[in-house]
Amino acid sequence: MPLFLLFGFYSLLTQVLLLREISQVFTAHELSLAAGLSSWVLWTAAGARLGARPARSRRNFTAGAVIFAAIAPANLLLARLAPGFRPGLSQPGLFTMLAGSFLLAMPSGLANGLAAGAALPGRPAGFYAAEAAGAAAAGLFTIFYFHYFPGLQAVAALAAPGLALCLVYAAQKPFRPARLAAAAAVFAVYGMADRAAPLCWTLKPPSPRPELVVQTEGSRLAVTGRRDLSFYEDGRLLHAAQDTAPEEFAQIPMLALKKPGRALLTGSGAFFILPEILKHRPAAVDIAEPDGFKAEALANATRADKRTFTLIPKDPRRLKNRGAAYDIIFQTASSPENAALNRYFTLEYFRGAGAMLKPGGMLVFQLPFAENYVPKEAAYAAACVLASARAVFPYLEFIPGERLTVMASVQKLELEPEVLAAAYAARGIKDKTVVPSALPFLLDPGRRAWAENEIARVKDPPRNTDLDPLAYFRFWRAWSSMVADPSSLVGLLALMGAALLAASKLRKVIKFVPGNRGGEAFLMGFWAMSFETALLLAFQSETGRLSPELGLLFAVFMAGGAAGAWAGRKGASGIWTAELAAAAMALGCAAAPAIFSGGAEIWLLMAGAGTVTGFFFARAAGGDPAGIYALDLAGGAAGGLVTAAFSAPLGGIGGALAISGASALCALAGGLFATNRKLNARPCGRSTINKKRLYFSTQNPFISFNKPEERNRRSFCGGVTRGCPGAA
Repeated sequence: MPLFLLFGFYSLLTQVLLLREISQVFTAHELSLAAGLSSWVLWTAAGARLGARPARSRRNFTAGAVIFAAIAPANLLLARLAPGFRPGLSQPGLFTMLAGSFLLAMPSGLANGLAAGAALPGRPAGFYAAEAAGAAAAGLFTIFYFHYFPGLQAVAALAAPGLALCLVYAAQKPFRPARLAAAAAVFAVYGMADRAAPLCWTLKPPSPRPELVVQTEGSRLAVTGRRDLSFYEDGRLLHAAQDTAPEEFAQIPMLALKKPGRALLTGSGAFFILPEILKHRPAAVDIAEPDGFKAEALANATRADKRTFTLIPKDPRRLKNRGAAYDIIFQTASSPENAALNRYFTLEYFRGAGAMLKPGGMLVFQLPFAENYVPKEAAYAAACVLASARAVFPYLEFIPGERLTVMASVQKLELEPEVLAAAYAARGIKDKTVVPSALPFLLDPGRRAWAENEIARVKDPPRNTDLDPLAYFRFWRAWSSMVADPSSLVGLLALMGAALLAASKLRKVIKFVPGNRGGEAFLMGFWAMSFETALLLAFQSETGRLSPELGLLFAVFMAGGAAGAWAGRKGASGIWTAELAAAAMALGCAAAPAIFSGGAEIWLLMAGAGTVTGFFFARAAGGDPAGIYALDLAGGAAGGLVTAAFSAPLGGIGGALAISGASALCALAGGLFATNRKLNARPCGRSTINKKRLYFSTQNPFISFNKPEERNRRSFCGGVTRGCPGAA
């Protein structure tokens, strides 16, 4: 039992660290994290199936755990190198994200499954409960790790539990030198991986190799260059050397204020526009940044004078008691590329920002745009965001350029070039690009009208909200617009082919027959993973803290799983209740999305989902725990894939929850169907062929046998009987 606990700890810690690395390959997009999670589950299912085969019994649990311990650190470094293999100057498509996550999760996921499969045949409920308890402990450890020591190398964090597994393996009785040699080899792997880790930091081409990397609580900062520095966050360019974008972003809005008062800066770009804001000598400047490690790193890199601003270590969307406090708010997030950024472009954010502005105050933000031609995808994204902003701010003013600067207010803004030029001279501003002579061009009514017309071409754009995020649908829309590209088309066809092949394979093993819970296990696995993934996406939209708290969310789920498995370890009843509870949770959340408004409810739902999952597995495992475990994981992989690739992008988080609930209802219906078949069957004596009791079913009068020679000797029950002395 203690060994199972240690294995569960190591397994979840590896999973969390690897998922973070996989998401970094795709600019920290939550859908890539969801795809990585489903890929991990899929490979674990495949490994569990292989590990439980009698022919592989020599690969016992401890040996499998040691193999897993050796593979995991190398897998982390492989994922860290992966951005260098992405094509430059292009966004990853859906197939690239799915295929990349699938391949990167394979080594560790398969090794994890092999070890678990070897342990399951003995005590399935005990293994599940102990593994889940160890995973819960690992989740608590990740909170401590990310909150206090995020700069510690991931390989070093894995070393202690990984080497402990090796010591347990080497200490087994009877003592064998081969085991000791294997453990020593794993020790050497960790030593080499720790030395190689700093050399593996990679950015997507054509970006150069970073000179400095800072792992913060929730993101990763990279700095390139030695004199002219460029900054990247999660693989996205944050600020380029000699960039004049901060001037273009900050100067005109600040000049539009008749008297610069109190300013609030939010987002990772806050420290880059701070010098431009300070030129206007505002009454006070606040910077809201919940990630203290990131704030300190950026302040040091930009040489910001800490006496000129006040750092508020809180989420800008969770600022309390600051109603009508600011004259201007600069929201510096680059674009709604993922849910962490999207939450600063939603209707809910605009309402909160509006409440913090003084009468006549202004919110300023930017969106991807262009000088002459606006791609349809960029116009659609801008239209959705601006539709949400207009619901709160009646007046929106645009300044077009490579990025569209938007100034939002409840009162009409005066942007006359002469007035702004006078303010520029009175305040003694000195800039490179935003100068009085350039103001007539920058504020030209024709340019601004052209930008508004480009956006107006998008008819009836939907509002961008927390639970129906533009970031997910935008990803799908951007990918679908690339289907004309041959590589994207080949990827789409390959994805469809893989889905059809998997469906044909699963069709042979998923059954709804008496005594076989395989079909229900698959559907409940689908429910568990799709529901968990939807909760993770909702948590990110509400709090923006999925990355640092991912391990604890997994821990809550696994703790619930351990409790459920312990409660269901004896007996076989209650499976229908578990399936009904699963459907009620998912469909209830889909019908009442307001339940996610605070984020705290998600923790309770994660615990409840884990409890239902653990209880179901303990009761359904029966005489084939490895088979049920593999089908449960296969269903989970399918659920995660469907959520990441289809239901969340196209239906929002509510749509993903609805599909999750439907899968639980299908599991319940399948269980009822199987039971009905059993109740409608009547015994017809004993067969002289295989000594098993035969049943007559009104739905299928033929008796099915397992062996080919038995199929050729069918007995007909009803009219003419043969070999059924009990039938009349």
